Amino acid sequence: MIYLECTHLAKFYGKTEVFRGLNFRLGDARCIGIQGPNGSGKSTLMKCLSGLLRPSEGSIRWEIGGKPVQNQELRYFAGFAAPYIHFYNELTVRENLSFLRQLRPGTGRTLPGEAARCLSPEGPPPLDNVMEMASVAGLADREFGTLSSGQQQRVRLAGALIPDPPILMLDEPGTNLDADGISLVADVIARHRQRGGLTILSSNREEELALTETRIVLESGRKRHPVPETSTHTS
Repeated sequence: MIYLECTHLAKFYGKTEVFRGLNFRLGDARCIGIQGPNGSGKSTLMKCLSGLLRPSEGSIRWEIGGKPVQNQELRYFAGFAAPYIHFYNELTVRENLSFLRQLRPGTGRTLPGEAARCLSPEGPPPLDNVMEMASVAGLADREFGTLSSGQQQRVRLAGALIPDPPILMLDEPGTNLDADGISLVADVIARHRQRGGLTILSSNREEELALTETRIVLESGRKRHPVPETSTHTS
């Protein structure tokens, strides 16, 4: 079981408030949506939940298999896909994904015991299987920089699937994708749910949010206000 709890979560950039006062607990849902218009802080919240950003206030608590997971350990458990993730333009799709596979914890390295138990017993899937799941097998020998924006987004999705993670974090996964691409995202989420994994999906598109079981709704717009000189950072 994967459990997530956020308490009094806030993020500021200088005097600009992105969000504040977020409180939620999620333990049973297998696909969680983060909903809100552009500028509401969806990507910022996703980065905080994944450990890529530290919140300005509040705390984030993850548990996997009944045991707490520290922020620095979350990289063993999560795969992240977003349109702002960059790959090397001069490398082929296969070369980019092979390089990412070597860098990712859990792919060919020794994991903490709890992480090993949460991943598939047979280990991460072969790279060819990952490319098939993301429908980029036919692009394997193409340089990333020659791909269309939709094809590049599929490669980013493949990158998130490489470690076969129990937590899949998809930030605006349908960006630049056509109807077939949106169907691909739905298939990936359905497969992940069936295997007992958790997906967190941020979007302002109803066709994507319809795939989720519960939603965290962020308000529109950012606010400017005096920020205390001392803020507590916990995660």
